[in-house]
Amino acid sequence: MEHISTYTDEKTKILNKGPRFVRWAVMLGIVIALNIFFFVVNSLIFPAPKYEDFCRSGNAPAPLSQDSCITEGGTWSPAPPVDPVGAQNVTVPKTPDGYCDLYTKCQKPFQTAQQDHQLKTFGVLVGFGVLSLIIGVFPIGSSIVSGGLSYGGVLAMVIGSAQYWSEAGNWLRLGISFIALVVLLYIGYKRFRD
Repeated sequence: MEHISTYTDEKTKILNKGPRFVRWAVMLGIVIALNIFFFVVNSLIFPAPKYEDFCRSGNAPAPLSQDSCITEGGTWSPAPPVDPVGAQNVTVPKTPDGYCDLYTKCQKPFQTAQQDHQLKTFGVLVGFGVLSLIIGVFPIGSSIVSGGLSYGGVLAMVIGSAQYWSEAGNWLRLGISFIALVVLLYIGYKRFRD
C-alpha cells in the first residue's frame, strides 16, 4: 500500500506542476502580456507626438511664390537661373522662381517632442521593469509568476533603454549600464546565494 501512496503523491505533484513546455509557455505569456501592459499604460500617460500636429499634411500643394511660402510658415529657396548656353532663338519654358520647404521649421519641434517622448518612455519602462523585477524576486508562491515578472521586468528595461539609447549621451549610457548592472548584481547576490 505504501508504494501506491508514494506513486499517487508523485503523480499529483506532476499534474499540479504541469508539463515543462506549458510552464514555459505561461511564463512567456506573462512576459509578453506584462510588456504590452506597460506600453499601453505609457501610451495613455504620455501619448506619442503626431507629425500632423507639427507639420501640415503632404497632400496639399506647396506654395509657388515666396510670399505665400512665408505666409504658410515655410522656407523659400530661390531657384538658380537657367542659362541656355549656345542656344539662339530658343524659348525656355517658365520655371518656378524657387522651392518652398514647409518642413524645415516644423521638423525641429517635432523631433524635440519625439526625444522628450522617448525620454519619458524610457523612464516609465525602466521604472516598471525595476518594479517587476523586484516583485518577481520575492517568493510569491508560484515560480512561473515570479519568473514571468522577473523576465518581463528585464525585457522592459532592455526595451526602454534601447529606445532611448541613441538619444542618450555617453555619460548617460554609462550611468544606465552601471545602475542596471549594480541592481542586477545586488538582487542576484541577495536573493540567490549558493
